[in-house]
Amino acid sequence: MGQKIVYVVTVHKKAVLNQRIRKLLMLREYFTRMVLVCGGDETVYDDDVWEIRHAINPTGVLRKLGLEPLKGTIDNWLYFPSPQVLFVKAVQRALSRAIRRQLSEGAEVTVVTCVPNHALGLLGLALKKEFPNLRWVMDWQDLWSHDPYYMMRIPLLYRGRLLRTERQILESCDMNVTTNPYAAEVLERQYEVPSERVTSIYHPFGDDEDANANEPVRRCTAGNRVRIAFLGSLFKPPKVPGDKVLDALRYVRQKGVDIELELFGNAPQGYEEKLAAAGVSQHGFIEGKEIILRLRRSDFQLLVLEDLPSCRIIMHAKLPQYLLAGKPIIAIAPRPSAVADIVQETGSGYVIPAQQDWGVELHRLLADYLAGTELPERNEKAVQQFNWNNLAPRWLEIL
Repeated sequence: MGQKIVYVVTVHKKAVLNQRIRKLLMLREYFTRMVLVCGGDETVYDDDVWEIRHAINPTGVLRKLGLEPLKGTIDNWLYFPSPQVLFVKAVQRALSRAIRRQLSEGAEVTVVTCVPNHALGLLGLALKKEFPNLRWVMDWQDLWSHDPYYMMRIPLLYRGRLLRTERQILESCDMNVTTNPYAAEVLERQYEVPSERVTSIYHPFGDDEDANANEPVRRCTAGNRVRIAFLGSLFKPPKVPGDKVLDALRYVRQKGVDIELELFGNAPQGYEEKLAAAGVSQHGFIEGKEIILRLRRSDFQLLVLEDLPSCRIIMHAKLPQYLLAGKPIIAIAPRPSAVADIVQETGSGYVIPAQQDWGVELHRLLADYLAGTELPERNEKAVQQFNWNNLAPRWLEIL
């Protein structure tokens, strides 16, 4: 059997990889070599990790002068689809040299590009053009033009180019991996990608993340107090409208429920008073097993997606961590949608249809909870669909 070499490419730094990529790297033992190619402060080539420094961006001087908004505007017009193309060019040079040598030695080489950042699609296009025998897998953790959060970042002048580039990516890569069947269906039906080149693999959780699997999941509420945890970015419009969440929280507090939202993530600067008035406490990002323990100290875990077509096909990367933590999930999401289906099928919580009034529905749910209504019955077999042990074979089939 010849050598099998896999490169997993992401723009992010090694210290902040998401669970999907961390788990994927656990498959190293099945290949001759699996290399993580990621961003770094300096360029370092180790056997298993290549940290690539971005090429110098001349507009960086504007940040030093305190002109960050101007820098962002110039970058949008200067670089397509984003300044991450500077990283792509640096990675392309390094990978091109290595892949040329390995293919000449008879190795089978696969490159997995993990997007966003969608500029990595240009890397795959360039490498596939240079090496037609290369196997290229696009891991669409978020689709591109289908999601207004990404589409609207591109200047109007470049949106036609985005659509053409996206079409080239979909036609050129050997496999398109999505996070759920809803997204896979969009690629097949709306973008007309052949079904044999589309699949879905859920975001995973792993038993190794569980800091205390035997800790009982119980009610934490004392009196009229309800503590809800939110992991990630609360303000990510249009798909996660943070201000609308704050309005719902204020409504619930006005109705007499002592609600606190624990935010394990970030919020825009200058929002301190708004957050406090809505009962939000900020804790910053917490990684690893510690976040599972912190989530378990809450009464509920919150997911939010606006009523948009793009939000029907999103699977939150934090959803598996919520499932692992085990506390009831409150999912404000379109119905039907991937998130709504998962929460319902796993019996892991409640769905508030995003089409309804968030404040009114949240208050009704919490009032029932405080009155002693039984929590949903969790379907452990359905939950285990998201265990890495059950998802790893799917990745091995592709790679």
